[in-house]
Amino acid sequence: ATTTGAQLFTASGKCAASADFAMTEPMCAAGTQLAVFWDAGQNGIHALYPDGSAAESATEGGVYFADVNETGLITVLTDKDGYRGSVVVYDTDLTPLFRWDASSVTPVSARTTGKGLLCVNGAGDDGGYLRFFRIDREEMQAEFFAPGELIVDFGFLSDGSIAAVTETAVCFLSADGTLLSEHRLGNAHLSAFSLSGDFAAVAAASGLGGGETVITAFSPSGEPLGSFTAPLEAAAMSSCGSQLLVLFTGEESTLFSSALEEIVSYQPPEDVRQVFLCSDSRALFAGASGVVQIDFNR
Repeated sequence: ATTTGAQLFTASGKCAASADFAMTEPMCAAGTQLAVFWDAGQNGIHALYPDGSAAESATEGGVYFADVNETGLITVLTDKDGYRGSVVVYDTDLTPLFRWDASSVTPVSARTTGKGLLCVNGAGDDGGYLRFFRIDREEMQAEFFAPGELIVDFGFLSDGSIAAVTETAVCFLSADGTLLSEHRLGNAHLSAFSLSGDFAAVAAASGLGGGETVITAFSPSGEPLGSFTAPLEAAAMSSCGSQLLVLFTGEESTLFSSALEEIVSYQPPEDVRQVFLCSDSRALFAGASGVVQIDFNR
């Protein structure tokens, strides 16, 4: 997404769809079925599809977050007068399926599974909340509370469990919000994380702006799969299948197994700020100058 429009690319790097529209602060979220674009804080969302078609929908308030899942369900967070935020789940064709107007927490992020389980990360006055809904029902189904701290983000793992990172810990929950395990970060601060797929990974740095970083991978139940200490701070992470790609400060990126065994390293362009690991050991490195695709099998 750019200030003048958006493009949707296939895994091979071919442009499948594009649309022109002006955006001041362009944002995007994508899945295998479609990609959604919006201008941060402004009303409305746009969708592009792999067949080249496009769609758009108005929203009641300014959009500040969106997620697209593997089946094409779109979860959108907007501002709403009289509330602390609104959560809307759309079908692939942008038909609204579910709405929750939040009065006691401020929605920070939200995601919906292919089976219709919605989880909303909300910031309350007394701590962080994960609230669980079914998009075919109005009532909240379950809740997880982190007293006195915010939940930074969360993700659904491939077995249906949830991995969440707070300001001081990484937590693993069942689909009904029950805490399965918790791992404290100690005096370290969270620098990067990956919370989707077959495992979760967290990087905790010992010093602000530098110092050693401990990267740990966990199974969906929270059992450690591997851990190692890196001399550089992790700036970004992305996982796919049984592999983890880590972008370190200092312009170095390394591909690991889920047990954190090093597979291969790559020196990306210096302006890269985000990495995306795709299937078949392919990766995208995104920066201000554009996107570079690397095939680690070659």
